[in-house]
Amino acid sequence: MERNELFYLTRLRLAAWYALVMGCILGVSGLGVYQIVAHAYHETIDQGLESVAKALHKSIEPVWGKPKQLKQLAKQLSLDVCLTQADCLLSQTTGIQQSLSNVADPVNYYLRLLDQSQRPLTVAGVQLEQLPIASAEIRRQTLIDTSGIRYRQISLRLRTQSQFTGYMQVGRSLKDLDQHLATLRLALLLGWPVTMIIIAICSWYLASNAMQPVYRSYQQMEQFTGDAAHEFRTPLAAMHATIDAAFKLHGQSGSDLLSEPISKTLQVIKRQNARLSKLVGDLLLLARLDQHQLAGEYCLCCLNDLISDLVEELAFLAIEAQVKLVQQVQTPKKLCILGNEEQLYRLFSNLIINGIQATPNGGQVTVTLQRGDVSRQVASLRQRQGRTRLRYAFIIVQDTGIGIAPEHQSSIFGRFYRIDRDRSRASGGSGLGLALACAIARAHRGSIQVQSQLNKGSTFTVKLPLQH
Repeated sequence: MERNELFYLTRLRLAAWYALVMGCILGVSGLGVYQIVAHAYHETIDQGLESVAKALHKSIEPVWGKPKQLKQLAKQLSLDVCLTQADCLLSQTTGIQQSLSNVADPVNYYLRLLDQSQRPLTVAGVQLEQLPIASAEIRRQTLIDTSGIRYRQISLRLRTQSQFTGYMQVGRSLKDLDQHLATLRLALLLGWPVTMIIIAICSWYLASNAMQPVYRSYQQMEQFTGDAAHEFRTPLAAMHATIDAAFKLHGQSGSDLLSEPISKTLQVIKRQNARLSKLVGDLLLLARLDQHQLAGEYCLCCLNDLISDLVEELAFLAIEAQVKLVQQVQTPKKLCILGNEEQLYRLFSNLIINGIQATPNGGQVTVTLQRGDVSRQVASLRQRQGRTRLRYAFIIVQDTGIGIAPEHQSSIFGRFYRIDRDRSRASGGSGLGLALACAIARAHRGSIQVQSQLNKGSTFTVKLPLQH
C-alpha cells in the first residue's frame, strides 16, 4: 500500500485497536490462568494437609489423655515434649520421622500439640522461635515465619472421653508452591510483552491486508475524479468560447441577432459555466494533491511578499463588503518555504475570502504572519537525529464574523461540506474551499486548525515548515 496520510493513520489506528483488544484479552486470560493454577495448587495442598492431619489425629487422640502412651507416641514420632514454654523454645528437634514420615514429607510438614490454653506440649518440625503459635480456634490459616516462608496450617481439637482437652496443629510449608507460582508469574510477565510485539506486527500487516480493497476503491475514485474533471474541462471551455463568440458576433453586427431573453439566458449559462469550470478545476487540483503529483513543481516562496500581495489584491473585496482588512507581519526577516506559489495563493485567498464573507459590515479580518520555534528539548533531539526543519511559519486569519458552531468545526474541512447552504449558494461557493486549503497545507507538510465561537468570530491558523 502506497503511503497515504489518511489510510496510514487509519491503518495505524486499526492495528493499535486490534493490538490493544488482544492485549487486554491476553492480560485477562493470563490473570485467569494464574488464578486457576494458584487455586488448584492451594486446593491440592489443602487436601493433602487435611489427609495428613486426619491420619495424625486418628493416631494421637486415642492416647491423648494417657501420659505414658503419649510419651511413647512422642518417641515414635520424634516429638519434643515440652514441660514448660521455655523447653519448647530451647528444644532441638530432628524432624518428623518414623510414623510421621509414613503420612507426610518431614521436610515440609510440622506438628504441634497444645493444651486447652493453647500452650505447646509437644512440637516437631518448625521451631517456635521461627514460627510462633497461632490461634488454634481458626481451622485453616496461612502463616508467615520470620524468614518470610509461608505455611498452611490446620487446627483440630483433641478430646478425651468426649471432653475437649487440647489442640493439634499440622502445617505445611508453601515454599515450593510460591516458587512454582513465581515461575509462572515470571513466564506470564515476560511472555505478555513478547506476545504483544508479535501481535502488533501481525496487526500492522493484517490491517494492511484488510484495507487493500478499500484503498484500491479509493484510488479508483481518485482516478475517476481526476479523469472526469479533466474531461469536463474541454466541453466547458468550448461552451464558454461559443457563448463569448455569440456575444462578440452580436456586438459586431449591430443588429438584434440576439433578443433580450436569449441574451439574458446566455448570460445565465455563462455564469453557470464559469461556476462549473471553477468546480472542475477545484476537483482536478484536489485529485492531483491526493496523488502527490505537484511535488516536483515546488520552489522557494517568500510568505511576506505573498501575503502582502494577497491582502492588496483582496482589499477591494473588503471595501465592497465594508470590512476592514488588516495585515500584521510580526517578524523582521523574510519567511521562505519550499512550495507551490499558486497553491499557497489559493490556500490563503480561500481563508481570507471566507473571512470577509462571514464578517458583517463594520467588522475586521486580520491576517498575521509570524515565526514560531519548537521547544528546545525537541529541537535538541531532532538535531541529534539530523533533522533541520525546526522553525515554522504561522499564518493566522482572524475575523469578527458569525463564527462556527462546535458541532461543525470538525467537519468544515470535508469536501462539499456547507454550514449554511443558502449562504454558500448565494456566494457561489461549492463547499471545496476549506477542503482545498487543508489539502494544500498537508501537501506542504503543514497543518491547519480552527478556533471559533458563535457571534464572536473564527481564527484559522496555518502552520508551515520554514526553509533554511
